Amino acid sequence: MNILMYHLVQDLPGPMAVPPDRFAEQMQLLADGPYTVVDEDDLHTMVARGRPLPANAVLITFDDGYTNTLTTALPVLERLGLPAVMAVCGGYLTADRPLHVRHFVQEMAGLDLVRRWAASGRALAAHSYTHLRLTDISDRALAWQTAGDHETLTDLLGRPPRTFAYPYGAYDARVQRAVAELYPLALATDDHHRPDLRHPYALSRIQVDPAWTLAAFQAALDSGTDPAAAQRAARELDARTPKEDR
Repeated sequence: MNILMYHLVQDLPGPMAVPPDRFAEQMQLLADGPYTVVDEDDLHTMVARGRPLPANAVLITFDDGYTNTLTTALPVLERLGLPAVMAVCGGYLTADRPLHVRHFVQEMAGLDLVRRWAASGRALAAHSYTHLRLTDISDRALAWQTAGDHETLTDLLGRPPRTFAYPYGAYDARVQRAVAELYPLALATDDHHRPDLRHPYALSRIQVDPAWTLAAFQAALDSGTDPAAAQRAARELDARTPKEDR
């Protein structure tokens, strides 16, 4: 299976902002192509049963909870009937919201918009309370970033989050143990191994590159390898494609 990671769906420079028109093309391909787009329930069921998902399975995820995930990405997902998971920080939804949000844009969705996502039937994951690099903080702070986020999201949204996404993709054995106390699985950004449901606390994801053509996006999905190799396959295909054909 492949787990796709998005952040912004917006026309902005930088490696984390996929243009809306490219995002819409990618979602149309997933809806029409030989892929099975799975939801959080499918993933948890397969982990519990110890069986792999289909080889062509794809999970769509969004990190951080940006406003445009709701205003730009969600309408596309709804039109095509695609499930997805959005990871949010509980501290961004409360009066405790940091004065400086640790992102290069600060247009984070408020509680009403996050509830709109939940009302659409799509899953919400925890992303720590205030998006700290968990490997760099004390045990006490780690407990708050994981358990505090779980408690806050449960109180605000009426349902406990079942999936955790590591901020910055940073985790080690200590962080995994803290996460495992509350969450059945966790999403990473480690590029060097395929998602393996036998190791549910380090499920690696493919970060979608804003520059990829649709053919490159499909090449990443069809590579059948780990995310780093999938990204290389996409870049190599684009490098061989004449600019006028991109």
